[in-house]
Amino acid sequence: MLTRAGRASAGFSLIELMVTIAVIGIAMVIAIPTFGKWTADASVRAVAESLTNAIRKTQAAAIAQGRVGMFALTTATPPVATSTPNAAGPNWFAALNPLAGSDETATTLGMILKSTEGTQRAVQVTGPALICFSSVGRQTNVTTQNLGGCSVVSSSSPTTYTVSRATGATRSFKVLVYLGGQVRMCDAAKTLSSSNPDGCP
Repeated sequence: MLTRAGRASAGFSLIELMVTIAVIGIAMVIAIPTFGKWTADASVRAVAESLTNAIRKTQAAAIAQGRVGMFALTTATPPVATSTPNAAGPNWFAALNPLAGSDETATTLGMILKSTEGTQRAVQVTGPALICFSSVGRQTNVTTQNLGGCSVVSSSSPTTYTVSRATGATRSFKVLVYLGGQVRMCDAAKTLSSSNPDGCP
């Protein structure tokens, strides 16, 4: 037979259960906005990393194929080889420039890559509509066969893409493409230093 003390320790009272549920509810109300910001920031970072990798892949394909590699932002969903480059396009694609005087076309060459990640994650990408890499991996400002002229290359500052989100995110990133071909992603809120190696110059 259970004593009074044994019965009291056998479970929770209704008041204890209600207090526990109230505490969990308050914790969730506090945590949900923070989780939303964390998710938005993670989306921005993921798109910046994908953009960085796509530019590097375009550069590598140009070197491997001995051609001009073209990387373009676009609003087209999904991008195709003849999509119009757009400096405020959240999507991107890359292709090789058809050789002048040959029977090659953008359609026959196909694309190196395409992505709609910016649209899918509601992230904004801004920067030059079109950049190109020469067969040695350096930026070039040639006029391409089907997409027009590549952005003007500056020896004093890198070509810059900015990746951000209109609402919800507290962070933005930049992708820097230097004249010599170096591609680097950095945190726009930080200044490059020995204590902030991921900061922007």
